[in-house]
Amino acid sequence: MRHHTRFTTFVGATTFLASASLSVAGNATFTFIPDSYEANDLTPDGRYVVGGGALGAYRYDTLTGTMLLLPGPVNAAVAVSDDGTVIVGNINDPKTGFQTAVIWHESTNTWASLGYLDTCDVFASSAYEITGDGKTVVGLAWEGCSGRGFRWTAETGMEALDTLWTGGNRASVVSSNGNVIAGFAQGVFDRTPAFWGPTGDGALVDPTAQTIGEVQGINDAGTALLGTAGGKAMQWTNGGAVATLVGTGSALPGWTGIAMDMANNGTIVGFDLLLGNRRAWIRPGSTGPIIDLRTYAEANGAVISEDVLLQVCQAISIDGSRIIGHGGFFTNAWIVTIDPVETCVGDIAPAGGNGIVDGADLGALLGSWGGPSGDLNGDGTTDGADLGALLGAWGPCPAPTGACCVDGDCSQKTEEECAAAGGTFVGDYSPCSASACVNNDACADAIDITSFIDGPIVLGDNSYATPPRFSLEDDADLPVGSPSCQWNGNPGAAHSSVWYSFVAPPIGAVSIRLCESVAAPFNDSIMSLYSGECGALVEVACSEDDCVDEFGNASYYSWIYTDGLVPGQRYYLAVMNAGDWGGSVPGPFKLTITGP
Repeated sequence: MRHHTRFTTFVGATTFLASASLSVAGNATFTFIPDSYEANDLTPDGRYVVGGGALGAYRYDTLTGTMLLLPGPVNAAVAVSDDGTVIVGNINDPKTGFQTAVIWHESTNTWASLGYLDTCDVFASSAYEITGDGKTVVGLAWEGCSGRGFRWTAETGMEALDTLWTGGNRASVVSSNGNVIAGFAQGVFDRTPAFWGPTGDGALVDPTAQTIGEVQGINDAGTALLGTAGGKAMQWTNGGAVATLVGTGSALPGWTGIAMDMANNGTIVGFDLLLGNRRAWIRPGSTGPIIDLRTYAEANGAVISEDVLLQVCQAISIDGSRIIGHGGFFTNAWIVTIDPVETCVGDIAPAGGNGIVDGADLGALLGSWGGPSGDLNGDGTTDGADLGALLGAWGPCPAPTGACCVDGDCSQKTEEECAAAGGTFVGDYSPCSASACVNNDACADAIDITSFIDGPIVLGDNSYATPPRFSLEDDADLPVGSPSCQWNGNPGAAHSSVWYSFVAPPIGAVSIRLCESVAAPFNDSIMSLYSGECGALVEVACSEDDCVDEFGNASYYSWIYTDGLVPGQRYYLAVMNAGDWGGSVPGPFKLTITGP
């Protein structure tokens, strides 16, 4: 059963030079789950994945490569027990016509209804999660048309949890032993994070019900809740009393960060969300920045086709070695397998660790004896095995390495080693990816691509550029009224600009294209070309939807052709997204610059 459950991130990243791709965690692989379009849950050992696909609900065995199709008419499995033999899902009950939560046992290979409290339109109950032993299910039920979190066991049937605030509750996740349940209640403004204890009594994380967010993940021991609050990825500990931002709260500027699941080494996976667009990410280990999952996997050796979308990270195995998720609607679900990062076992006090395993950690472990809070090996109980692990790690923790940028070159160093080398440390466990040490977010940092005229493609990425979409901040580098070709006549909507410069060739003409870019997820570009100097630029050309596809139809990519340039004079190029609609999304792109 898995739960859906110190620096800045890379900024304005783009590159065109080969960069050292040093491994952080180890060799990574990327594979598709056959005939699937969603992966919803993962057993702690990473063996079984459940979800849905073109042929219906499935259980995929990663050890044998066997796909077990579950009986219809359930379309998707939503959660699985620790041993993979009990699965829950939802069905449009042919007898009642209501959507109803159901449970499947391998021994019978049949679905059985979990029942319901009441109905609302065509909805009766929906299962969301199951405990490790497969005996308790939590989810959403209805009383009239007011949502209620529920807990179900074979002995008690379906029972409503404590109604929080004014109703509109949902139980989304549950700890392995069933003692902690969490989800949301409808608060003052919107959903607000909520949790319930073993007796069904509940509480709001924010007693005033004003925090907007929800709990969407939980570690197996139930000691850490994960989700989003105020648009930022969040972790709650100490019974919800302590809220900790995950990294900087999101991978992409201006997007909503959602933390989904946590491994025992502190690695958290999740995704960023903006108007239906999603981008999967990972925060390796218990410290450091949030990193785009594709970037992290590729930096560790995974090969991923450029047109593949890694949108939603759904779950991670308990050792951090296997991650599941899916892309867009009706696209294949996927698995990323990677050697987990090594963290300092036993460094538990103060919360978050202090770099040394000592008496404070020993006291914290002994003080939680028999309970889950000092558990180091993931079995849910603090006992002799955890004590042995702590004593074996006694003393200073080995310092983690991360990407260190020195004069544009990247290498793996500890933070102290990076400072001694005069470099910029990106963060613990961050990889030396192609974008780690490049920042052309500002005109003053424009990358010179003169040598690429009639040469190789410039590989860029404006994912982390600022100001992001919908920002109230103006782009100070852009002259007033530029880019003039913005489709809605609103130049201020253009966002996520990155900058290049070049010296005009003797013929005084260039062709600059983004036409070969792939919408994964970069989409709806706009380019402007400028003369002058940064801070006093003058627009000389602008392009939005001027590329054409193989059928001669206009695409959402840009193509500038301009002549009349002054040979030998430097010009500045901004690559952006046009803005003003949900499909305008930053990402990796391909830029070519040629003579006429």
